[in-house]
Amino acid sequence: MASFAGFVKDQYTTLPIIPTPQDCKGKTYIVTGANTGLGYECAKHLVRLEAKRVILTVRSSSKAEATKTKIEAESGITGVAEVWELELGSYDSVKRFAEKVKGLDRVDAIIENASVALDEWTTSEGLETCLTVNVVSTFLLAVQVLPKLQDTAKRFGTETHLVVVGSGVAFEAKGEFEKIDGDILDGLNQGIMGKR
Repeated sequence: MASFAGFVKDQYTTLPIIPTPQDCKGKTYIVTGANTGLGYECAKHLVRLEAKRVILTVRSSSKAEATKTKIEAESGITGVAEVWELELGSYDSVKRFAEKVKGLDRVDAIIENASVALDEWTTSEGLETCLTVNVVSTFLLAVQVLPKLQDTAKRFGTETHLVVVGSGVAFEAKGEFEKIDGDILDGLNQGIMGKR
């Protein structure tokens, strides 16, 4: 176990930490939400850094295939990016995906970038959809894939990574949460937030 002093020292690591092809060569990465934004750029960068395999996950297979084609065109590298279906609005989909991950030789990192931001109330798996996708399914996937990360670290003597990309957008809604008397989700359901 690391000491508190070690933890504090680690917070002052010189940034940015720039990965090199030597860091990624021959490794397998999973990037959720890889069709746009940070997920797309991350997946493309990993392909360029000579990863053996970069698994792209998005809800729509057609979007994923288009993303794969675009990454191959922009990087000039084929045969590395591949598409796996994952719908974070469904716990069964998360479990099927995690079961498929078990069959991989190795997983060196999973970058959980997928999220949704909806402007109307919907539910998935009995919860508000944003909560299901952005929190519950994200961490369900993390827990399901963690044993494979641990196995990879042990078998290959390497350091593996579980990354959950977050957002501070909620902190920009000053005064909105204060309008809700009681349950935040109930307030969302009633449409209190976002009304001026």
